[in-house]
Amino acid sequence: MIEGQPTSPQIQDQLAGTLERIVFQNEDNGYTVARLHASGKNPEVTIVGNLMGINVGERLNLIGKWTAHPQYGKQFEVATFTVQYPATLEGIRKYLGSGLIRGIGPATATRIVDRFGKDTLEVIDQSPERLIEIPGIAQKKVARIAEAWQEQRQVKEIMVFLQSNGVSTGLAVRIYRVYGQESVHVVQTNPYRLAQDVNGIGFKTADKIARQVGIAADHPARIQAGLVYTLNQMSNDGHCFSPEGPLVKQASEILEMPEALCMAQLEPMTQQAMIVKDSDRYYLPPFYAAESGVARRLMRMVNAERDRLAVFRRMDWVALEAILDRQTSIRLTDQQKIAVKMALTEKVSILTGGPGTGKSTITASIIHLLQTRNGSVLLCAPTGRAAKKLSEATGLEAKTIHRLLEYKPSS
Repeated sequence: MIEGQPTSPQIQDQLAGTLERIVFQNEDNGYTVARLHASGKNPEVTIVGNLMGINVGERLNLIGKWTAHPQYGKQFEVATFTVQYPATLEGIRKYLGSGLIRGIGPATATRIVDRFGKDTLEVIDQSPERLIEIPGIAQKKVARIAEAWQEQRQVKEIMVFLQSNGVSTGLAVRIYRVYGQESVHVVQTNPYRLAQDVNGIGFKTADKIARQVGIAADHPARIQAGLVYTLNQMSNDGHCFSPEGPLVKQASEILEMPEALCMAQLEPMTQQAMIVKDSDRYYLPPFYAAESGVARRLMRMVNAERDRLAVFRRMDWVALEAILDRQTSIRLTDQQKIAVKMALTEKVSILTGGPGTGKSTITASIIHLLQTRNGSVLLCAPTGRAAKKLSEATGLEAKTIHRLLEYKPSS
């Protein structure tokens, strides 16, 4: 039996019946559309939701809510469910013949049920070697049937365990897809792995599951996961790293643990490469790799022998400024002139400033001087909106960086 608890107090409708057929099932996330013969009702009803592990012929007890789909009409949206093996001979026959077990089709299912009657499922579960009593089933086929039956049982047992520990059906499906038969072991020993490996599960959800399965609040795995979560939160605010003090303080507040306990986990995490320490700075590995990589590339550019704009180093900058004054309406301040010269004489330069500080004016001046030397110019910006503003400021086409490089993430 698969058991679960309602995920929301507002979802209170209940429905029970026998699963007649599965119309659609997404193998990746368990989303299912099926037809149920409801108890006490003649017509079949449509049920939808994450229903991994269900099979035709099983009796389902559902908790959810009735909805009205604009195209498909009335249907029952399942939040949680329980499954019971069929008890009638016809139900067992349909259950076994549904394709549930490799090696058993409708005809073979009929012969098995005719031989073992209502004890059929118990025989397959406890004494599968007795299947050799059925004409047409050889020893190799018995082994295949027993293996497939155990796989189905394990899926159901995993779903029971996950749902009984507060994991919604949808998340249970995702966990099973990642860990398979190891799902129970992972959740019992280190549920914080879920935050790293399973899409849609963050630290808070993993922490809730951990409490449910009895992981102590001061367990090293929890504190380590909390430190990683803290660095992730800092990255959302634009930081690539954190000094030790702020990291420990913020993690301590999030975990509601003494700072000393958080501090004690930094060294083991560094040794396990969960985080990277550089002087007093702590990074998540991807951010450290990104920042180090950018630094190396910038230094390679600075130290490169070739300089495509070397001509500007030899030019008379007083004369160039006069050209700008004569050929354009741009009037640069002394500081802006320094910025233009820097951009055209240094291999790497950064111009930064808030709105209205003259960045667009400087950019237009750089472009104009490049064009006087027959230079070709390509303009790009991180976002479409920024590219549009750049185009408006310069009168030239500007593209996003991705479009300029013809970058496609899929390839």
